[in-house]
Amino acid sequence: MAVVKTLLCILIRMKRGLLLFLFGLSLVAAEAQDFLYSTRNYTAVDGLPQSQVASIVEDAHGYLWMATEGGGLARFDGQHFKVFTTKNGLLSNNIYSILIDRQQRLWILHPTGVTRFDGRNFKRFQDNNPTFGTTRFRRVYEQNDTIVLVTMSGNVSKIYQDSVYLWDKPIDGQRKILRSHEGPGKSHVFLMEDSTYLLQTATTTKRIMPPREAVLLWNAFNYKDKVILNAKGGMFELDTKSGALKKMSWQLERYVLLYDEVHDIFWTSDGGSLFKDRIEKGATIRSDTVLRDVEVYCVMNDSEGNTWFGSSGRGVYKYFIQDFNQCSSENLRGVMSIVKTKDGAVWLGTMAKGLFKIHRGKISTYVNEHVKRNNVRSMRETPDGTLWIATGYGLGKYNKDNNSFCWLTRKEGLPNNSIMHMDSDNDGNLWVGTNMGVSKYDGKNFKNYSTADGLGSNSIWVLHFSKKHNSLFVGTDYGLQVFKDNRFFTIPIQGMNNTNVLGITAYQDSLLAIATGGAGVVIVDPAAYTRKFITGQDGLASDFIYFAAPDEKDNIWVGTEKGINRIRLDQKWEVSENLFYGFENGLKGVETNMNAFHVDKDAKYFGLVDGLYEYNEIDRKSFKSFDLHLTDVQLFYGDHSIVEHTDSVFGLFRIPYGLQLPPDENHITFHFNRVDKRYPSSVKFKYYLENFDKTWSQPSSMNYVTYSNLPPGDYVFRVMSTDNRGSWGDTKIAYTFTIRTPFYKTLSFMVGLFILIAGLITFILYMRVKQRVNKMLMLERIRAKEQDNLRKEIARDFHDEMGNQLTRIINYVSLLKLSGMNGNAHGNGTNGNGSHDLYAKVEDSAKYLYNGTRDFIWSIDPVNDELSKLFIHIRDFGEKLFEEKNIQFRAFNQVKEKVKLPYGFSREANLIFKEAMTNAFKYSEAKNVSLELKRNDDGGFDMSLEDDGVGFFTGEIAKSNGLKNIRERADRINGLLRITSVKEHGTKIILTFKLTKTLKYGLAL
Repeated sequence: MAVVKTLLCILIRMKRGLLLFLFGLSLVAAEAQDFLYSTRNYTAVDGLPQSQVASIVEDAHGYLWMATEGGGLARFDGQHFKVFTTKNGLLSNNIYSILIDRQQRLWILHPTGVTRFDGRNFKRFQDNNPTFGTTRFRRVYEQNDTIVLVTMSGNVSKIYQDSVYLWDKPIDGQRKILRSHEGPGKSHVFLMEDSTYLLQTATTTKRIMPPREAVLLWNAFNYKDKVILNAKGGMFELDTKSGALKKMSWQLERYVLLYDEVHDIFWTSDGGSLFKDRIEKGATIRSDTVLRDVEVYCVMNDSEGNTWFGSSGRGVYKYFIQDFNQCSSENLRGVMSIVKTKDGAVWLGTMAKGLFKIHRGKISTYVNEHVKRNNVRSMRETPDGTLWIATGYGLGKYNKDNNSFCWLTRKEGLPNNSIMHMDSDNDGNLWVGTNMGVSKYDGKNFKNYSTADGLGSNSIWVLHFSKKHNSLFVGTDYGLQVFKDNRFFTIPIQGMNNTNVLGITAYQDSLLAIATGGAGVVIVDPAAYTRKFITGQDGLASDFIYFAAPDEKDNIWVGTEKGINRIRLDQKWEVSENLFYGFENGLKGVETNMNAFHVDKDAKYFGLVDGLYEYNEIDRKSFKSFDLHLTDVQLFYGDHSIVEHTDSVFGLFRIPYGLQLPPDENHITFHFNRVDKRYPSSVKFKYYLENFDKTWSQPSSMNYVTYSNLPPGDYVFRVMSTDNRGSWGDTKIAYTFTIRTPFYKTLSFMVGLFILIAGLITFILYMRVKQRVNKMLMLERIRAKEQDNLRKEIARDFHDEMGNQLTRIINYVSLLKLSGMNGNAHGNGTNGNGSHDLYAKVEDSAKYLYNGTRDFIWSIDPVNDELSKLFIHIRDFGEKLFEEKNIQFRAFNQVKEKVKLPYGFSREANLIFKEAMTNAFKYSEAKNVSLELKRNDDGGFDMSLEDDGVGFFTGEIAKSNGLKNIRERADRINGLLRITSVKEHGTKIILTFKLTKTLKYGLAL
């Protein structure tokens, strides 16, 4: 009985007549239907906050909201639970039921009040009087634009526009409610305390007088467009439009949780198990047990074909038709190959348990005594109807006549007994791939090919003969090769170097779909050598591909170690649809095998490591695909408030509208989602920030993205997602927002700043021009004053120098006249010597006058205001002076650079050293005199005159008018005059000065 489930899985596809003959109509129908359904339980391990779920509702985005008895509110998107508790704003973590109003707001009913949740904020409503705790609630519903709460005491409370205007009062002013039920079309039925029914619709309220047997009501449920009242006296049908009440012909003994009109079934419970009941032939009830030993509180059908059960202590159950059914038991595991032959037989090759054949309702097994021959790696039926199997020890050929296999091994000419794959060509030859190369079998002999014949490796993974190209393609450890002209040639495909080729199938007749061990699926045109890689970046579960099997609709079924992807390509070979099937879709073993697939228009079978699986073709036309939506927009991961930067919000998640952000609030995170409770792992997203991103992002399951340091500007954030078919849906998000430009980058600021800078520049230029004008005026005044002072000094010096000498000459001339007169008068010749002396003095005075005039003119010439020229002038004077007495004179200038002198400096310094040299000439009795110019340690200059004469006492300096004049002249040029003299050891005069900008004789610039 190891393959009973396998047989059943395949038999379901057979004609109904055979099924009737084998099992009987009712049994097969029930078994077939139940076989397709599966149950998935969600508990605290999956994120559910508490295992007691009292109510489940679905909102417009597809989220399930679950009320728990102590764990708070849970939101489920098909993959993850998000929990809200009193910490988030709930009135209580104990929830009875949930209502979604017309504005998609949630009203969460607690024992002592209700909480309204708008997607972002919670608001609580409860009894605020001193007797708090006396008002308890059991139900909440919406009547037009008012929220109505039914209390345990039978009264109602009403909330209108978020304000309570009625609290714990009778619904009609006097009577209390015993039981209540929400009927079709937002109608409401109440069993009152006087045993009457109150029917309330959007526009009318009717009072219904029921028969006595309909008074003891214990269950009410909606049936099509009616309300069924299950009372002690039978079941009664209430027409909510007319108010008519009539007894029904059939009876349900168990409590009805929900009537499923789509499948025409009743979900019932006896308090310990859950049942699925059907009414057949108008009255017969057939019941199927769905859950045992589970108390179910509520049943809810969602918009995607799933049914959800909320239980007491067992969490939430999802009841749904699985995409895959496992068609084998625990004893049949590791299906390695599948083939369906022309006679309709289905053959299954296993990893270690041999071969299974299912034909005409009969199962045959083939187990070989050689263990390795029970490892069936691949199978192939040749055009002549012969079945060949590749095993771990030889090639097997099936003989229909005796229902057995004959074996071909190395003895018959194979290069190796380990066979991996095989295929047949147009000439009827069988090509065999082994661990030692390729072998061609013509029915009699084997011809072997190895690396010597061009194979990249002797380890062959897969063979495929293309009838379109009339060529044999080989997959090895090193890529894809083709057999031409009796040799193998490598097909150069960039990106497939040193990559295992595990599968080769024909795609769209002329193309090849290549399954690789690490490079994903590669679509190859062998004629043009063009290729397209499809990898995990395109949405595949993995890049390690066991097989890529195209079907009759050009869908490609991609087997990986993580499950199966079904992809569809557009004309540009881009992925246009992608659905992933994994554990949630019925593939318990998840990992597929290389050659374990059979895909045709009638059935699709896949072999996994834990057995055989059949794909269920489900009609998804009635399944809703929910829209993509934003769930949150955050600044700095939510640390900064975003509401203050917008005027309004929209949607359940209160997304800010017209967002205007300041320039420093430029770190923004977008959260988005599309709810898919059937294929949550298949949902992929792509996003693109207009005016920032260059292209759309790669498809990813990541449902959030963060942009930081966005520059100022207008942006549009765009998102798209796959729908429930795996294609990129038509619904896209285009969210606009703006990051304002900083004030210092605005046009007005720029213009103002330009005007300010231009004004400042103009003002600065004006001030500089004004300063220069004032400076020039001041210089003119200084020059005028300097010239005036200079004229005065020149006049004074000229008067002192020239006037004195001219006066002396005049006096000498007068004396000469007198002496001449006296000589003529007395006749005395003694006056000759006196006249000669006078003539000599006149001559000396004239020479002195000439020299003084020449020095004076030299000193006022600006060309001579240079230190080296001053030194040379003084040196020349000294040389002419001291050679008259044969005094040895030397001059030393250690200042090599040119040094500019201020006005008047040359004249004063010249007179100082002329006076000093004259004194040395007259009084020092020196034999050697030296003049020296050098720099001192303070950055100034020292000019000195030194002799080796008789010297003098320094105490006599104050009595000397000549030395007094020298000091005065030194003071005029801001110089320091030092005189050192030792009796009989000579004298040294040093003038120390610094050349700085001074206003002494004008402005030195």
